[in-house]
Amino acid sequence: MRSAMESLRQLRHPQDADPARVRSARVLLLLGALAGFLGACCIGLVATVVGRFFTGGGNAKLLTPEAVVLSLPIMRAPAPHPLAGRSRQHVHERFMNRYMRLAQKATFPAEIDIKNEDDVIFYGVIALGRPAQQFRVVFDTGSANLWVPSEECINCDSMKLHNKFDGPSSSSYEHSRYGVELTYASGSCKGFLARDRLSFGNVTVEKVPFVEVFQVSAPFPASDFDGIFGLAFNGLAQPTGLQTPLDLMQKVYGDRMRQKVFSFLPGELVFGAVPMDRYPSGIRWLDVMKDNDAGEAAYRFWAISMDRISFGGTRLTGRVGLMDSGSSCLVLPSKDASLFYDAVRQAQQHDARCSALPTLTLTLGGQDYILTGEDYGFQRLGGCQLCVQAREERTWILGDVFHRKFPVTYDFGSHRIGLPPGSRPWTWLWVIGLLCLAAIPVVVVLGRASRRQWNRRRARQMEQAPSAPTAPRDPACELSQRP
Repeated sequence: MRSAMESLRQLRHPQDADPARVRSARVLLLLGALAGFLGACCIGLVATVVGRFFTGGGNAKLLTPEAVVLSLPIMRAPAPHPLAGRSRQHVHERFMNRYMRLAQKATFPAEIDIKNEDDVIFYGVIALGRPAQQFRVVFDTGSANLWVPSEECINCDSMKLHNKFDGPSSSSYEHSRYGVELTYASGSCKGFLARDRLSFGNVTVEKVPFVEVFQVSAPFPASDFDGIFGLAFNGLAQPTGLQTPLDLMQKVYGDRMRQKVFSFLPGELVFGAVPMDRYPSGIRWLDVMKDNDAGEAAYRFWAISMDRISFGGTRLTGRVGLMDSGSSCLVLPSKDASLFYDAVRQAQQHDARCSALPTLTLTLGGQDYILTGEDYGFQRLGGCQLCVQAREERTWILGDVFHRKFPVTYDFGSHRIGLPPGSRPWTWLWVIGLLCLAAIPVVVVLGRASRRQWNRRRARQMEQAPSAPTAPRDPACELSQRP
């Protein structure tokens, strides 16, 4: 580059400039500028990747020794979910009957086996009142109310015996005549609002509002569980504005909970700590969407925006996914399920194994979360049974199929969901980065070749240049230098 600059300085005196040297200098400067641009691109790309790697879990603050972690032993059971299991299965079967009648007219004769599997639920033991009365409840992220059956429930024990709450025997019991009716996808219950002391695990919260139920509908009388502990946002609670157990827990323990989160771990439900051992590559946070269906924007469900859904050459956009800890399968809107089943039938035409099913790619927050056929299917004798259902709604439900492969952390303090980093789809940033990396060797080779050519030209010019005449010696000077 120094030689190139010297050659360009000769442009100030065109009569002394060597055209060959000027051309070589221009080529070298052009290559240098190109190399600098590519180097800057590569440095920016590397800095972006490294920054994202080190800041992937930056939003997850480390716990100090003073921070409190609240834990509750739970069990994960493949039992009927009292909220949506039966109704969802009936809707799915009606959809499949219509779908199969239409599919018989198509060119693919393959039959799809749909797994009729009851929903997976997480249940544990809580206590209400003083002295404590214990109940087995379902921890559900799809509802926000806490309710247990009352001693006055008229049909709670019509099929199975349940633990019932005896309010007058509790010294901290507060009763009201405010009637509440809770309606779920399957079943409903009626009762009155009450308040009492809530204890579960190492957590104790005073004056927690709950519904003291005196009447239930199917399938609750046949359920193995006494009540439901809702873990959704208070926008879903009834009546409107009611404080949920999560709200009061945050109010009581908020100053000590550095991370207002909860996670379902094997054997326990943990509040207040992100299980970083389940996120070796860091944790990424996705904002929960507000629900506008009620006329006013509010946080209700654990809903996230789905950038893109891809399977079998089909791409869907503009979908919303609900993180549901109580669903065993993936649940799709009927139109999307029809497209997905078409792709499955094409794949099953030649191979009945689950590994041959189309890959389902969910792009969330700009990263891909891939579910293979072995993730959403179960190999059985004679074929692969799917754990993918349909329903007459507009949202996707990401149930246990998603939770088994990707750990999920629910942040109720900042309204977001934590997931491990997925694979990044190909974007223009990666294309530019690869072009930069591929161009570096080319620039280096061209620069060296141009340098060698310039050196050879200069050497030839030095050889062809006439040598300077030697000045004659002065005899007087030589005599004066002799001793």
